[in-house]
Amino acid sequence: MKKAVTVAAVLVAVLTVTSGAFAAKKYLVVSSSQIKDGAISLNDLSPAARKALQTQQGPKGDMGATGATGAAGAAGAAGATGAQGPQGPQGPAGVSGYEVRTWRYSKDDANSDMGPGYVGVGSGAIATVACPPGKVALGGGYWFKSAGDTGFNSQAVSDGSGVIASFPGRMDWSTNTVKPNDNSGWIVQVNNKVNAADMTLYVVCANAK
Repeated sequence: MKKAVTVAAVLVAVLTVTSGAFAAKKYLVVSSSQIKDGAISLNDLSPAARKALQTQQGPKGDMGATGATGAAGAAGAAGATGAQGPQGPQGPAGVSGYEVRTWRYSKDDANSDMGPGYVGVGSGAIATVACPPGKVALGGGYWFKSAGDTGFNSQAVSDGSGVIASFPGRMDWSTNTVKPNDNSGWIVQVNNKVNAADMTLYVVCANAK
C-alpha cells in the first residue's frame, strides 16, 4: 500500500509475571510488506476508504454487428385433431323432378293429343296443359303450328293470330274459370283472329315443395 495505514492490532499477548497483567503494544504500519496477505478485510477500512474503492460506471459501448441468421429449425409435430363441430341446420330443398310436358291441339289426327276430328284452336279459345300429379309449373309457353311446319308459322304472322293470356294455372271447365291457388299447369287464351289454328302448349314442371 502506498498510504500508511494505522491499525490497532493485538500482535502478541505477553504474560507479565511481575505485574500479573497483559500489555498491548501499538505498531505503526508504513509498508504493505508489514501486513500479511488476507489479514485486512473491507470492514477494517474506514467509510471514506471504502467509498474511494468504489468504481464509477463507464459509458455504454457501441452496439455490436448483427449476427448471421441461424438455420431453420425442424418442423414441429402436427397438433391433435380438433373436436368435430355440431351439424348445421338442413338447407332448403332444391328443385327436383324437372320435366317439360306438352299438349298438341292439332287438326292432324296423327299429331294431335285431342283425338280424331279436332277442328283446331278457334277464336278466343282457351287451351291448357297439365303437370303430373304432385308437380307445379315453373314456366310455360305455346307455338302456333301448321301442316309441315318446321319452326315458324307464316300464316299466324300474317293473319293477326295471337295470344292474349299465358300463365300458370288450371281451368275449372264446369264454370269456365281459373281454379284458385292451383299452379299445376299452364293456360293460354288466343285472340279472336285465330281461325282453327294448330297450337302446341308447353309447361315446365318440378316437384312441389
